[in-house]
Amino acid sequence: MPPTLLPIIGHPLTDSHLEGTLRRALASTDAGIEIERWERRPHLLADTLGEIRGGDQYAGALIASPHKEKAPPLSDWLSEDARVSGAVSLLVRADGRLRGHNTDADGVRAGLTAILPRVKGQWPRNAVVLGAGGAARAVVAVLIGSGFQHVAVLNRHLHRAEALVTHFNRSARGMELRARPWHDAIIEVELARAELLVNASGPGADGEGTPIPTELVPPDRFFLDLALGTGPNPLLEAVVANGGTAVDGEVALAAAVSSTIELLTGTAPASEVVRAALAAELGAQAR
Repeated sequence: MPPTLLPIIGHPLTDSHLEGTLRRALASTDAGIEIERWERRPHLLADTLGEIRGGDQYAGALIASPHKEKAPPLSDWLSEDARVSGAVSLLVRADGRLRGHNTDADGVRAGLTAILPRVKGQWPRNAVVLGAGGAARAVVAVLIGSGFQHVAVLNRHLHRAEALVTHFNRSARGMELRARPWHDAIIEVELARAELLVNASGPGADGEGTPIPTELVPPDRFFLDLALGTGPNPLLEAVVANGGTAVDGEVALAAAVSSTIELLTGTAPASEVVRAALAAELGAQAR
């Protein structure tokens, strides 16, 4: 019996730690699922998902950029995380229907749990989110559900942050959710009152491994960096040196991979399988 296929759909498709870790973790299970890379432009997404919906050989699909925000209306059913965030990272095929999930949200929850107080009632209420893509949507959805009262979203293209905020207008009632320009002075002002900083924008456009200058972050802050690299992380190191608590993207990625495998197979993978797959992936990338 041929392996069940799991296309990853994006345009362009770049190598990602999530794809690499998931490949390795699946190979360590008896699921018989193999990932295929499908580069599809946005206007072809509906036809592509129709192909998967009609093919018994497909377990579903991984949804990559720029399709995460376009996949919800093309799904037959949405999980609460996918519905609230307006983004889908995984489609599971069952009985000819595509069920949309947002496993990025599972990763965000795991990351926040790793750095914030154990008692959820003691979590902070103010946050700054860097980025406005699918991962940032998952972050904002989790923050809203966790009772945050003020969230500032910054993106290098302000209109994208504004579109994200507009999407959450209904679910964010009773809190302050604002799109802000990506400018050092504004970031500094927002971080002065925000106990939590989440980077969902990548390692930084300057190529130095930091999305914002390290000196902008005040002491004693919580920092969740969803970006995952194999080299130094100057921003994370600066937060910790300044009395803060920080974690990089390993925790979030491992949780997202575990959730993806469980949704596809019905069984959660052993934690050591995911940890070994992640360690092997990071080691390969470092080489």
